[in-house]
Amino acid sequence: MQDHEIAVMMCTYNGAPYLLSQLESIENQSVNNVHIYISDDGSCDETCAIARSFINCSHLKGTHLKGPKRGFVENFMHMINNEKICEKYYAFSDQDDVWKSDKLERAINWLSEIPDDVPALYCSRTTLTDAHGKIIGASPNYKRPPSFANSILQNIASGNTMVFNHKARELLALAYGIPMVAHDWSLYQIVSGCGGKVFFDTIPTVLYRQHHNNVIGNSMGLGKRLQNFLQAHSGRAAIWNNMNFEVLNSVSRYLTPESTATLHDFKDIRNSSLSMRLKLMKSSGIYHQQAIGYFTTLTYVLLNKI
Repeated sequence: MQDHEIAVMMCTYNGAPYLLSQLESIENQSVNNVHIYISDDGSCDETCAIARSFINCSHLKGTHLKGPKRGFVENFMHMINNEKICEKYYAFSDQDDVWKSDKLERAINWLSEIPDDVPALYCSRTTLTDAHGKIIGASPNYKRPPSFANSILQNIASGNTMVFNHKARELLALAYGIPMVAHDWSLYQIVSGCGGKVFFDTIPTVLYRQHHNNVIGNSMGLGKRLQNFLQAHSGRAAIWNNMNFEVLNSVSRYLTPESTATLHDFKDIRNSSLSMRLKLMKSSGIYHQQAIGYFTTLTYVLLNKI
């Protein structure tokens, strides 16, 4: 390992309006030994100039990289696969949020208790803000524990809150080159499925900015939920599951027996009889953190859209 212990992996693309606020919040973290890697995906605004100026002036060590120009997921995975980025801990960063000053400290305090040979992932709730930084709400406070059975259906680990250890990074790197729905969802599935530890911090650590250029953004609104429901039933759910299956296949030899059994039962739901689909849904142990999500999954199973 290098002298620095925490690699912050930030992806940028035309993020000039909000980038400096995020960079300054990373600079003002309560921990030392941070190396920020900024991978730009072909910005045509002032994003790169802002990033380079920050790296030149900041007390943090920083490296500016060229992204693959194939979207944010491949940009993050491009850094995961970069052997020159080698630290003890890693954090994903979006370009337009603001981190609370103790974000990394809270994560490292938990991660440091986990043995290095055990994949470990920290994540947290977020505080939602509008484009101007005004607080407008918070992400859900999930009550049920993180697990592989949960990760099959949803991602509770928002990428902009994630901090993880080197073992988790090594496992995620095995899926490099495989199309993913989202890098953070895959990391949640891989760590939980391979016998790792996942901690969901109920205290928000990120001011998650909601604006019209969000690639993902908060999806809790009724209109967004309805749109997701219709898109999923038109085939998106099955497509996403296929992609997740391919990612998990890349780490299949590291999945626990319990995770393997859960995945097997979940896969077998497809093209089984109605009664068998319901039995497999129960035997797989899959669960959603919210009642509406469980109901939606049930409709997938009933209609064989899984």
